[in-house]
Amino acid sequence: MLRIYLPREIAAKKALTFYAAFDINMSFQTGKVESSYMKAKFNSDSHPLAKAALALPLLCAPLVSPAATLFSDNFNVNNSAAWTINVAPTANGSLQDATWAFDYSLFGIPAAPGSIDTLGLRLRSNIPGGAASPVTTRPAGVLSGLSVSPTGQDFGTSYHLSFYSWVNFNGAANASGLADNGASEGGTHNVLFAVGTSGTVPLVVGNTGLASGGQMDGIAFATTGDGGITSDYRAYLKSGTIAAPGSGVYAAGSSANTAPYYTNMVTLAPHSAPAVQQALSTAEYGGDAFNTQAGQTQIGAFGFAWHKVDIYKDGNTVSWTIDDTSIATADISGLGALGGNNIALGDSDVNATTTRHPSLLFTLVDNLTVTTIPEPSATALIGVGLAALLAKSRRVAKR
Repeated sequence: MLRIYLPREIAAKKALTFYAAFDINMSFQTGKVESSYMKAKFNSDSHPLAKAALALPLLCAPLVSPAATLFSDNFNVNNSAAWTINVAPTANGSLQDATWAFDYSLFGIPAAPGSIDTLGLRLRSNIPGGAASPVTTRPAGVLSGLSVSPTGQDFGTSYHLSFYSWVNFNGAANASGLADNGASEGGTHNVLFAVGTSGTVPLVVGNTGLASGGQMDGIAFATTGDGGITSDYRAYLKSGTIAAPGSGVYAAGSSANTAPYYTNMVTLAPHSAPAVQQALSTAEYGGDAFNTQAGQTQIGAFGFAWHKVDIYKDGNTVSWTIDDTSIATADISGLGALGGNNIALGDSDVNATTTRHPSLLFTLVDNLTVTTIPEPSATALIGVGLAALLAKSRRVAKR
């Protein structure tokens, strides 16, 4: 908030009947500006600085240039031709799947915020039996996954990636259900999002590092739906090695979903699976002792809710927020050139084990946009200059 009061010497000269005060709230990420001011009444010999000060809110609106849309996809149609799918390992491409215009209402999932439909992008990885013919016998799988990027895009050195994501998973076949991520039988998967990539290599991670054939040519962030590994909130800074909890990257100072920072986030409270999924679980595999979709997720976990994900790449600073809450911020000035200026979305397994419920294990993405990051406008700079002039006038009067 920028609050400006007119210098006292102006009032002393009776140029004003009342002080004038301006409150200006500004956000350089969203470009939103809100201002309010008290009315002031001038005499005929009003001080020119006072007149200028009353014009300050006008000069400062807008304080930032509006964000321009560089790319968008609501995934309502099969736009796969405009995207590149990268898989790792290459030999296991049949175990991965990306489906555009997927109707997620079949799983009881409500429309993503801002949508009037239930169509989106579905990502799946390490599918037992393969995407074409999934099986429920839990055959041996492979630590594998995929990432997708809009083909041939170059968004420059500063841009803002925003979308909504839902992570679905199967819980354990015991009384704890969704809360037991240790016995979920293959239910722990990664969701990944990245900037600064070429868009032509597979950004595929496992539990602690890259999958075989995976690469990390940009800045990526990942989490799990169930909180099922030690490092649930992770940053990969042009490396397959996870940024350490003590690196200063994480707002929580921790990457575990059990850390108070995450458990205190209202949107990461325990969630239930849509009711229809219990019936779907039984229909897919009826041999479970308990329903895998019963119960609630662990507190601090990302799954079973729509979350707003934002990544801001502002030159050499990259930040990640979930539901407008800071998760990680990294200074990448010492990393050298990145792979490119594209984005990526991904899904991967954390290990080689498969699930008995392949239909219930997926990541959804909806309402994706890439925009410019608003910068201060010329009028904003004039306003700042005027504010400095008023401050100087006040200092001179005190001498």
